[in-house]
Amino acid sequence: MTQAAVPHTMTKTSPIQEVLALTLGVVQTQALRVAAEFSIADLLKDGPLSVAELARDTKSDPKALARVMGVLAHLGLVAETKPGVFMCTQTGTLLQSDAPNSIRHYAILMGLECFSRPWSELGYSVETGSSAFENAMGKSVYDYFRDHPPSGTVMHRAMGELSSLEGVAIRDAYDVSHYRHIVDVGGGRGGLLAVLLGASPEARGTLFDRPEVVAEATPVLQAADVVDRCEAVGGDFLREVPADGNLYILKRILIDQPESDALKILRNVHAVMAPGGRVVIADPHTDSSYGKYLDMFILMVFGGQLRTARQIEALFEETGFELTRTIDTDSSIRLIEAAAVS
Repeated sequence: MTQAAVPHTMTKTSPIQEVLALTLGVVQTQALRVAAEFSIADLLKDGPLSVAELARDTKSDPKALARVMGVLAHLGLVAETKPGVFMCTQTGTLLQSDAPNSIRHYAILMGLECFSRPWSELGYSVETGSSAFENAMGKSVYDYFRDHPPSGTVMHRAMGELSSLEGVAIRDAYDVSHYRHIVDVGGGRGGLLAVLLGASPEARGTLFDRPEVVAEATPVLQAADVVDRCEAVGGDFLREVPADGNLYILKRILIDQPESDALKILRNVHAVMAPGGRVVIADPHTDSSYGKYLDMFILMVFGGQLRTARQIEALFEETGFELTRTIDTDSSIRLIEAAAVS
């Protein structure tokens, strides 16, 4: 029998209360991180638990944890079925480790300590257009994760979660069944390409990323039963990309790149694309709340930007492509497709 949630009384807030709440946005990020690290959603998977039970299982202070649970309830991730007892909501299941659309590691990633100092220097990025992360930490974010393996593991798991989640949304929105050779540029460990090859049984794929990244792709490709149809190639997309693809997909790639490098990548694709091929840019939609906030994150970390459809079309025009269509998906990702101008 389903238990009814305890209703939360919502009081009317004034503009100053709303702005004061906005100044504490970091609370949301860190409460999500704590919920993910303490596996709160996993503990609630089989039904409601009291704060005392959650505190026992997480080895945490009951009074402090109760306050965190109150924030999570306010955010809609858990519901209070009776005083001091909580259940996981449908939204909260996204923080469960084995949920089909889990973003547990992404929630941990966004709350990592390495981002706290650079965020405080966002003004540097606004003034210069450059990476506050590199200015604050003395190295790129990729070098940081390489030098700090535990954080790097979180990052790779988070990106794997997004690849699988967004890959399904892309597959459902974009028919890849007629492509014979799909090249995933900057495809990480192959989560997206595995999904796309599963939807196109006759296609072969090329996974292209840094050598140390694609070296770890085999388990992902094997789990999807596409390893025999996929070649993992290490390299630098600023120099060249694999040839003869008739679909090149770049998911969350151009957002990291300054204008000059974005143009270089697209020119490299244009130079080797099979006749009649397509290139698809798959990035979060700039008009969504997530897109607006992610744009600031990209500015802070990379000095990059989340481009509008018109800005991407301008990149296409400068590199020999012509926009063919724009497709929304059921995720935050929007697809922008182009063909080479003959």
